[in-house]
Amino acid sequence: MAYSQSFASSIPGSLSRSPDSGGAPFPSHGTPAWIRFTWQSAGIGAAPEGADLIRPATREEGGDVLKIFLLALSMDSAWNDSLALAEQHLKAEVGRLFNGTEPLCLVIPKGNRIIAASLMDPTPEASSHLVSGPAVLMEYRNRGIGSRLLHASLNTLREAGLETASGVTRGRSVASRHVYPKFGGIGAPVIFPKAKEEKSKA
Repeated sequence: MAYSQSFASSIPGSLSRSPDSGGAPFPSHGTPAWIRFTWQSAGIGAAPEGADLIRPATREEGGDVLKIFLLALSMDSAWNDSLALAEQHLKAEVGRLFNGTEPLCLVIPKGNRIIAASLMDPTPEASSHLVSGPAVLMEYRNRGIGSRLLHASLNTLREAGLETASGVTRGRSVASRHVYPKFGGIGAPVIFPKAKEEKSKA
């Protein structure tokens, strides 16, 4: 879903596939810590069924959107060891994207509250176009909301001119296991510069 601000400017390419993986993008020894998913805009297909109202966020809703992101992260144990870094990054990105031009952010309201949100960066050279990924409050999960919000986000990025969209998340997160593989999403492990340095010292 997110990664530390110090890594945001340059995410390396995916690792090579294991020769024994049978074409699977993940190494045979286990789930990688970080996974980058990519989608071809022309191949995302039709939107899944659902009656949720998905609308653009207003600039004034930046604070509410950030709360959704932080609550969603705190409820996914896959982020426990990276929670502080993810929070730091999301706060910085919400501040940057909501204080610039009109934010490219989608929200799903229920009554007078927001229950899901997705923040995007349509800049072609962005290291992750899905800045937050679809974030859904715990009590509204398992209803297909995350899938519908992901599709809407990918469609929004396509309308912004992107032929390929990407998003980075934790390897054991709910997103990597149940949401990001949809709509043609292809995942591959990534190693951040810090992780490379630590590995070289071992």
